[in-house]
Amino acid sequence: MKNLYDLVVIGSGPGGYVSAIRASQLGLRTAIIEKYQELGGTCLNVGCIPSKSLLDSSKYFSLAKNNYSSHGIFFEKLFFDFKKMMDRKNEVVKNINNGVKYLMKKNKIDLYQGIGSFKTKNILFLKDRKSLKEKKEIQFQYCIISTGSKPLGLSHLNFHIENRILSSTEALHLKEIPNQLIIIGGGIIGLELGSIFNRLGSKIIIIEPMDKIISNMDDSLSQEMRKILEKSSIRIETSLSVSNIFKENHEKISVIAKYHNENEKEVKFIGDYCLLSIGRRPYTKNLGLENINIQRNKKGFILVNDDLQTSVKNIYAIGDVIGGKMLAHKAEEEGLYVVEHMVGQKPNKLNYDLIPSIIYTYPEVASIGRSENEIKKDKIEYNIGIFPMKILARARTSGCTDGFLKMISHKKTDEILGVHIIGDHASDMIMEASVAMEFRSSSEDIYRICHPHPTLSESFKEAALLNFENRSIHM
Repeated sequence: MKNLYDLVVIGSGPGGYVSAIRASQLGLRTAIIEKYQELGGTCLNVGCIPSKSLLDSSKYFSLAKNNYSSHGIFFEKLFFDFKKMMDRKNEVVKNINNGVKYLMKKNKIDLYQGIGSFKTKNILFLKDRKSLKEKKEIQFQYCIISTGSKPLGLSHLNFHIENRILSSTEALHLKEIPNQLIIIGGGIIGLELGSIFNRLGSKIIIIEPMDKIISNMDDSLSQEMRKILEKSSIRIETSLSVSNIFKENHEKISVIAKYHNENEKEVKFIGDYCLLSIGRRPYTKNLGLENINIQRNKKGFILVNDDLQTSVKNIYAIGDVIGGKMLAHKAEEEGLYVVEHMVGQKPNKLNYDLIPSIIYTYPEVASIGRSENEIKKDKIEYNIGIFPMKILARARTSGCTDGFLKMISHKKTDEILGVHIIGDHASDMIMEASVAMEFRSSSEDIYRICHPHPTLSESFKEAALLNFENRSIHM
């Protein structure tokens, strides 16, 4: 059978379109299948990009309202136009969408709109998204499944409250600012969306079933972030399980939850809307995986080997659909690896322990490597250096003095094991840690490098000196 395409990619999110571009660069005849009208997947259309646009817009308003007077900048009749913010967000998404479409044309990648469903291990049906009628067959040698994920619901509860229960997708398309917003889940999405609406005047309540927010990060980040958020009047309730959600009246809903203690005290929260941000599930609907026996685990994630091949070896899977950290940059790196492996190159495998995690609050949170608790559990002897941002001259000039940089290194070898940051531009600063740890640098290596002054990156140098000599220059 003559293959029409060397590679077909299902899904045009960051993992999908990046792997398609790389495949074309390496000489593969490539096609991409996208079920929606716009390219870019969740990240571009209803995730990373629109949320960051609103985070920036709301941050500027909040700073103008609360911080700029200390700089000698004053406003009369300061206000925001929520529709204008949303229009700007939509325009940003549209422009990047057009950029992705341009890249498909530039790299001569054929685009098919519809649902890709497996007929055999070398043939896909292209189906109409709404009717699911088969439009054509597409033949291929290799395929990459990059279909992403969808928000989880509260499956143990039986409720239907129209327009008042929101996923992150609906929250990014609200046409009004809630007076009171209840957020179930104190992870990255909950904190980011809570920050947006808090800055714009909503009363925010975050309900977290674990005993701390951002529970997958270092404890010190969780503790500091809670202080910062509560200082901004965001209410945080931890160790709670939601037992019921019901309509209070046509404009209000109630959330009933119980504390995880012996008394299991029941509490009631009332809000205009409830945002569910409790995680995501893999999206494999209508892919026809059962037709070619592609294996999945109990949670529905596609199983892959170390080279990201599924149980059908010419079919690969990347990104959210295989689990792990559900991050756009993880999917991109997996896509690049798969394509290079496919053509016979020998790319380095992605180091899953060194994928940066970032929360775009203000200040930002960034983390890479191992947390202090993980290191303790493995009974590794370690040194630790924590340098407060408020000591840095650059933090003082900018006015954002909250947070710290925490560096953990091996006590015997001095190799850096983890870096955890809360601070302005933490999302950019974390790359110094990423490069250092990829090359297994020591904290002394970081201290010996000249860091420019005045910058926030000086916190790396100071934390490194604290690590290997237990002293600091400026503290």
